[in-house]
Amino acid sequence: MPQGLEQLTRTPSPQPLPDAVCLAHFLAGLPDPRDRRGRRFPLTAIVTAAAASVLTGARSLTAVAEWIADAPRWVLLALGFAFDPFSKAVTVPHPTTVMRLLGRLDGDTFDAAVSAFLQARAAGLDAEKARWRAVAVDGKQLRGSRAAGGKAVWLLAAMDHAGTVLAQRQIDTKRHPRSSLFWTAWPWRTPSSPRTRPTPSTRTASGCASKAPTTSLS
Repeated sequence: MPQGLEQLTRTPSPQPLPDAVCLAHFLAGLPDPRDRRGRRFPLTAIVTAAAASVLTGARSLTAVAEWIADAPRWVLLALGFAFDPFSKAVTVPHPTTVMRLLGRLDGDTFDAAVSAFLQARAAGLDAEKARWRAVAVDGKQLRGSRAAGGKAVWLLAAMDHAGTVLAQRQIDTKRHPRSSLFWTAWPWRTPSSPRTRPTPSTRTASGCASKAPTTSLS
């Protein structure tokens, strides 16, 4: 197995397909060892599919070729293989062709492309960890305290998982403490603690967007 794919065997990937599609952006400089007349299938599609198979558990060229042959049509489309409107099929190279081509790749260039992808992916993971912070919100009654009208005083506090109180504010009642979450601005709100989070299925840690085809092909 090429060294580039060997690197991927040591890479945990909760989203193998988006990661593989992202890797395709790093393969632009990979030279095609095939003769120009024998390039029926895009090199990037084959290598990206091989990467996806390794990220999902394939550990030999035979397993890689079998994974590509058995992959669903929508997966093959996402990886860059073409759809034939006449046969309504997505054709892939023969397993023997896949194994032979992967064995002929420029090892240094492929290894460098995978290394660049992994570095960008790691940087993206670090950025995500720095950007998203877990915050717990809970309400409590101040024992022995009374507000105007004799009502008990309730506080709503926000804290991180280390136990640090990030904000605390008095609320009117325990009945609907979550309504107080709709403050126009939390004291602890910063650009690194946004209200929403990107959908994991359409964004990888390395920042590459990936969407499966939604057009019906049946």
